[in-house]
Amino acid sequence: MSVVSLGRVRSAAMFKAWPLRPLGQQAAPPNAETADRWLIGLRWIAIGGMLVTTLIGKRLVPDIDLFPILAVLTALIAVNLGWRLIVARRAGRPALVGPQIVLDVVALTVMLWFAGGTSNPFAAFLTFHIVLAGLLCGAGVSVGVAALTLVATGILGFADPLPLATAPLGAAPVQRIGAIVSLATLAAFIGFFVIVYVQRVEELRAESSRNEKLAILGRLVGAMSHELNTPLATILLASKDLVEVGREVASEEASRLAQTIADEAQRASEVIGLVRGHVRPDQHLESLDLAALVGDFAGRELDRLGFKGARALDLPGPVPATVLRAGVCQILSNVLTNAVQAVARRLGPEITLRLRQRRGGRVEIIVEDNGPGIDPSLLTRIGEPFQTTKADTGGMGLGLYVSSVLAERMGGSLAVENIGEAQGTRVILTIRAARGT
Repeated sequence: MSVVSLGRVRSAAMFKAWPLRPLGQQAAPPNAETADRWLIGLRWIAIGGMLVTTLIGKRLVPDIDLFPILAVLTALIAVNLGWRLIVARRAGRPALVGPQIVLDVVALTVMLWFAGGTSNPFAAFLTFHIVLAGLLCGAGVSVGVAALTLVATGILGFADPLPLATAPLGAAPVQRIGAIVSLATLAAFIGFFVIVYVQRVEELRAESSRNEKLAILGRLVGAMSHELNTPLATILLASKDLVEVGREVASEEASRLAQTIADEAQRASEVIGLVRGHVRPDQHLESLDLAALVGDFAGRELDRLGFKGARALDLPGPVPATVLRAGVCQILSNVLTNAVQAVARRLGPEITLRLRQRRGGRVEIIVEDNGPGIDPSLLTRIGEPFQTTKADTGGMGLGLYVSSVLAERMGGSLAVENIGEAQGTRVILTIRAARGT
């Protein structure tokens, strides 16, 4: 069963986690751990390659002294394990790409000193670090690595050359084989890295485009919500007056309709304020029976959406909870809308609502449908702004994003998962229960 928490969205490459942001807020920078961990993984490949190359070289050139080379490889393994621990403890801090590349140049220089210096065909791998620095670091680090490489090359010019005179195949064939293998390996490393880098650039471009849309939408929401608050306040005041008028003329129906208008206007006003971040969650939190609220609202919302399929309600009550009524209703409205659209083409559409009390004073509202589910390749991105599975029907990809923002500002979370394979989707809203329960 595949699961994605909408409170944490992950990227496809390294599944780096980043929290959902309120509308209009700028995106967080890419996780610095990605490059650090990528270099650590690349170093393991390099260590394995050097070990294999050394053992093969010993067969071609028997007089090579393996002891210092293996000692350097052992030290590299220890250093790489140390980098893993350092990166793990520095979560969320700036990357250490520059120091890693500098240390790699030094380590490779020491390795080549005991393996023939510049006469070793694999000395060309020193230039690979300049490429790494150029793509992963700034101009200053790149120039520093290039200068360090020049110094290392000068030092290696004084190293003892490989003892090729003892090679059974002869000096010239061994040099030719080494040159071909080193150039082919270097080209493969650079090509692979450039391909990965280009893919990362494309991901960043797509993310930048989404963030730009989100910033524009944020400004638009800010301006529209400011303009909407005035007529909403007027509607709210007028509807309250209508409630009193209905009571004076003894018309229960008119009074009930006026009260409905007042409640919906209040709900709209609170949702606008909550999305904009201008309402503290504790200002409008209410202690209420969550089972009654969910059952009543879900029934009316499914009727409004024209859902004619089977409805299963498992809402054991009462369940006291401290929530923002307008926020819960808006989240349910978005989730139920998605569920109704998901089962629209099913022969026997079914939507199930469950309420579960968990340890730690948490309550889960679970909405399930028997639709086709979500493509696993898209599931990890559900909840990102402008990420939608309904682009062909006009979906904007903001419903679950806004719902996640509302849930977080009530101290809760929202998660989506597939039910088996093509058996439907489950959305779980987790919020805090009332104190003392």
